[in-house]
Amino acid sequence: MTPLVVPGVPVSEGRHSMVLEQPLTAPRAGVMVHYDDSSRDDWAVACFSDPRCRNGYTWLVLDDGAVVELADPAKRTPHAGPCLTPNANSAYYGIAAATNGLVPATAAQLGAIVTCVVAVARFHQWPAAQVEQRIVGHDAQAIWTPRYTRVSALWGKTGRKVDPTGRRPDHQPIIDVAQIRDRVRAEIS
Repeated sequence: MTPLVVPGVPVSEGRHSMVLEQPLTAPRAGVMVHYDDSSRDDWAVACFSDPRCRNGYTWLVLDDGAVVELADPAKRTPHAGPCLTPNANSAYYGIAAATNGLVPATAAQLGAIVTCVVAVARFHQWPAAQVEQRIVGHDAQAIWTPRYTRVSALWGKTGRKVDPTGRRPDHQPIIDVAQIRDRVRAEIS
């Protein structure tokens, strides 16, 4: 089957993995922003080619802004886990910068993420007025469940993930979702 092509997404390499792709269980509602917690681009790409890998995104953005399509955009990937939004792996495309919780995404990565999200918004005809709800960070959606903690008071609450914000001592976000939203809104207005 021919993968879905989202016009305007600047894919430099396609590495679709059948391990990561499954049919959608909900309509697309937006894009979830992540970092993949890697420290080198080549290791990040290799990780997603490893059959033991159980995580995935639709797109991985390398330091130089190159976009690697890891999965068919018409399919869901295991990038979100339990979230406030039901079926988040289907509801949101997953896009990740190849970096970790200490190293901010490069200007090239941020530019490529914006380009991809703008292309997705145009493809789905999402208006600028919906940017806030359509672009989310993993940390703002990922919730605790009994599988992740025995502390029942946390179940259903966010805090299970820190990406894309990260936990730098200086509080500089790895990826500032508000800035991504502003840039996308400006481009699709």
